[in-house]
Amino acid sequence: MTAAFAAAARLDDLLGDPWRTDNVYGFEAGVARDARGDFPHAFAARLDSVDFPLAYLPPSLGGALRGLDDTLLLVRVAARRDAAIMPATLLSCSAVLTVLAAGTPEQAKTVADWVQEGRTIAFALSEEHSGSDVLAGECRLDPAQDGGFRLTGRKWLVGRGATADAAVVVARTAARGPAAFTAVLLGPRELSRVRRQPAQPVTGMRGIDFADLAFDGTPVPQEAVIGGPGGGLAGAMRAQQVVRLLSTAACLATADTALRTALRFTQSRRIGGVRVADTAHGSRELAVAAAELFAADLLSLTAARYAHLSPATFGLCSSVVKRAATRLTASTVSRSRSLLGARGVLAHGPGAVVDKAQRDNAIVESFDTSPFGVLRAVALQLPAYAPTFAHWTRPAAQTVGAPELPAAGSAGSARPGSRSGADVVVPGAAGSPALFAAGRSGGAVGGGGLPAAGSGSAAGAESSLRPGADAVVPAADGLGSPVQFGVSARPGGGLPVAAESGTPIRWEVPAGGELAHAAVPVAPAGLDALFAFGEPLPGLEPGALDLSVRPKDLVLLGFAAHAEELARDLTARGEERAAGLVRDVRTGLAHTFATAAEAQRDRSRGLGASAELLDLADRCCLLYAAAAAALAWHAQPDRGLYGEGPAGAGWLTAVLAVLLAMAEGRDPRQAASELPPAARAVTSLDAARLLFTAFPVQLSDGPAPEEDETT
Repeated sequence: MTAAFAAAARLDDLLGDPWRTDNVYGFEAGVARDARGDFPHAFAARLDSVDFPLAYLPPSLGGALRGLDDTLLLVRVAARRDAAIMPATLLSCSAVLTVLAAGTPEQAKTVADWVQEGRTIAFALSEEHSGSDVLAGECRLDPAQDGGFRLTGRKWLVGRGATADAAVVVARTAARGPAAFTAVLLGPRELSRVRRQPAQPVTGMRGIDFADLAFDGTPVPQEAVIGGPGGGLAGAMRAQQVVRLLSTAACLATADTALRTALRFTQSRRIGGVRVADTAHGSRELAVAAAELFAADLLSLTAARYAHLSPATFGLCSSVVKRAATRLTASTVSRSRSLLGARGVLAHGPGAVVDKAQRDNAIVESFDTSPFGVLRAVALQLPAYAPTFAHWTRPAAQTVGAPELPAAGSAGSARPGSRSGADVVVPGAAGSPALFAAGRSGGAVGGGGLPAAGSGSAAGAESSLRPGADAVVPAADGLGSPVQFGVSARPGGGLPVAAESGTPIRWEVPAGGELAHAAVPVAPAGLDALFAFGEPLPGLEPGALDLSVRPKDLVLLGFAAHAEELARDLTARGEERAAGLVRDVRTGLAHTFATAAEAQRDRSRGLGASAELLDLADRCCLLYAAAAAALAWHAQPDRGLYGEGPAGAGWLTAVLAVLLAMAEGRDPRQAASELPPAARAVTSLDAARLLFTAFPVQLSDGPAPEEDETT
């Protein structure tokens, strides 16, 4: 067991068996606190004693962050008992990460010291009348005549607003635009002059105060400004990329508790002498719920590593993981509750545990960023990936600025009378990037390689680099050998690269010389480390998080580069169905991006006029999760996931089948024939007392208490 997984196991052991009714950190105690609306004081104090609230703070500032994957697992083993423990102990992360992303070293040290002292720092961004439209915020930060500023207005539903010791507030300092907002750090002295409204009752995570902060010309010193005037939203949005990831720990925790409760219930109840878990309905529902949870788990683990390894390209993944994890785990919890039957509506026993899990899970959806805000952020990035995936969608490729590429063996796929080993002509498209190729005899880099700039090879000649020019693809050097060529963003200049990303592009001519695949990006650097779960990570750099929408996501580019190789590997191992699903995911992504690119050019289909792009974004999130799962399998050739043997693909087949069904608008239960491995996996994990995650995290769970049938 790696150090990361061992730390989570040690914490769970410290907190004891959650099924015991006398455990103050157990399920029944959490349900009782929830019913009373009590803050989890004793639970929070126990976690404070082992530096749990420092799990996201870098060691250079006195924190205990080893890696966000480690933090994710630590939070999951605590929050599975009571998700309210997250805002009770970790709520300061939004404010602190905003300071780390945009503030001065002095400000960073100040907030780190406050967290180590046990103080809570609230984050005030939203306003009641503007909601997710943060650009419509009206709370103002105006210059004061005697120096500094005056803060006026009200911030809405601020977590721990009634009890926080300090706060980061984002307020308007100009008339319009993203640069119209400035963030300020209010310490205990400034916050003492702020009016705090009574906490508003919420449906989930009861006992946590969500209160409004009202400012009536509150004095703010000049040195309280974070990142300079106009940089408030940029700093906050960078921080929210990490916060969105961390919030998924609560989703995963509630889903683990709900599914584990339902699993044990269905194993102990019988219908007609058959355990509910073994009935056709019961086994299918458990399998779907397990596959949904596994998909969310893998995506979250991937995102946790991603934030460390490539913060400048993390933006899309951050939004995808928030949307996919909340949606998938909500479904897991709902299915789990339905399996309890009539006991699912009782306010005690398993029904009460799952009811709390469901309400806590639902509230996470609107933490940090609303569902609309998340989907909008994803939708804005979709069109940029259309060229990368264009060759997997035929006629859609023509609509995204690339020439339509004939399928292998189709009419017109080569010159009339083409034969095995013949050259292939790819017609140019007006305005599209020119194509060029390297043949077996051309190019200064050797047979079959990419031509060097100015090498003089026929395929790299100036005439073939003109926009709209035909490209001659020389014959493959033997059966199945690839011919590599690319798309240049600069006529006549250097190594062929993909526009925007700067990544070399590889095109293939398989056996027979017919062009079957188009521009597939070479796997981006860092892909292996991304899926090396549990391995050490570089330090987290919130200031390096990027807000641009260039096509640079490691998972999407990596999947585009490896999908066919992955499918062939699965086929070689006898996993033909999984291989087919991988190709379906690739095609689904291609059509999603192509349709988004079409819609972007049509005002009647834009975000302001239609929900189509939001639907495409939702679809992309599910397919992205599928791509991540496939890459995770591919990266673990000698180590099985979810209790399977080395490179076992049963769980992968179930996960891909469920995600594809959901992405296509079908009921995932229609994939029933592919789901049994997920049910077997979740059953074996619970029997071994392991967290429902990709790698072993030992839990302290004992047997569930026997129910009194008379109550």
